[in-house]
Amino acid sequence: MKNKEEMLFSADETKFREALREFLEREDAKKIEQEIYERDFYPRELYEKLGEEGFLAPVLPIEYGGRGKLVYEEILAEELGAACVPLAWIHSTSSYAYATIARYGSEDQKKRYLPAMKRGAKIGAIAITEPEAGSDVMRIETRAELKGDEYAISGEKRNITNGSRADVLLVWAITNPEVDPAVGMSVFIVEPGAEGFEVVKDYKLLGGFPGTVNSHLRFDGMSVSEADMLGGPKEGAKIIFDELSVERALYAAMLVGEAGPVLELAVGYSKEREQFGTSISRFEGISFKIADMVTKLEAAKLMVYHTARLIDAGFDAEKESAMSKLLASEAFYEVAHNTVQILGGRGLSDEYPAEWAFRMARLSMIPAGTNEIMRFIVQREVYKEHKGKKGR
Repeated sequence: MKNKEEMLFSADETKFREALREFLEREDAKKIEQEIYERDFYPRELYEKLGEEGFLAPVLPIEYGGRGKLVYEEILAEELGAACVPLAWIHSTSSYAYATIARYGSEDQKKRYLPAMKRGAKIGAIAITEPEAGSDVMRIETRAELKGDEYAISGEKRNITNGSRADVLLVWAITNPEVDPAVGMSVFIVEPGAEGFEVVKDYKLLGGFPGTVNSHLRFDGMSVSEADMLGGPKEGAKIIFDELSVERALYAAMLVGEAGPVLELAVGYSKEREQFGTSISRFEGISFKIADMVTKLEAAKLMVYHTARLIDAGFDAEKESAMSKLLASEAFYEVAHNTVQILGGRGLSDEYPAEWAFRMARLSMIPAGTNEIMRFIVQREVYKEHKGKKGR
């Protein structure tokens, strides 16, 4: 009889997960996570080791050393989230970049970037958000003006994870301001460091968020060649929405991974802590919280992998990816919130990671699209599906 894991994952997927866990345990990723919290450094060395061991970029086509399926990338995101949160965040944004290049890049672009990103030698970033364009991505103001056989990019990007550390940036810009952004937007593969590129500032997010960078970038006539455009000159909007579906699915997997150790902390502490002559796990006020946490986190995990399977099968999963991100972030928040409550006063101190997890969980409701936008997408898609049907 199969076990529960085998019901959800193939033997090869399970083998990939087990090998990855063994690697993270061997590298003592949890200890590195703690050191990052204490000393705030960027764990690039561990990221590169992931590549050297062949774990990075499993979503890439087989000819580029990948496994050709998003579900493996989801497993990677989940396991990194459980083992080392800062490493998971660094990887997440890089994975959005290489997955997008793999899907839309020319053969030259794939050969130029994917092998190095697969090895962990190049870290990627996605530059969409701007000071005045967040959820409304069609409002971006960055321009790319064609001058001869090159484009000059001018504008600003904000809240870009990996922004100042990335070796490869995907930058969205308006190439034809005379038409609707849906057909006037393009995306370019940019290598930072060229004239006209500036890191304005790196910001810390809620709770300090050690081990990562969140950057404000400025482009002042930075030149890129026509060959650096990803897809065609009218495909920027299409690519942005496809990228966001993958991004939200991977982000949700990472959050499921992050929530797992927090839930384990709550269960373990409730068994050991005694009040009124017995373990607090025997009080329904505690044990029912555990039941709710487990149920919602498991539902989020199932939604995450359902979404990955749909995308791997070629389906449009915009609704499902939004549901995954919504479920995972709110499940993580409930797990972190209840864990702080179960730990009581100790949950407010730095003796346990509960208070930091709570801040992380609160942050998780904004990146990859706010939860309000996720609800908007879900209801919009539901009504599209119901169009032409009659109510009872």
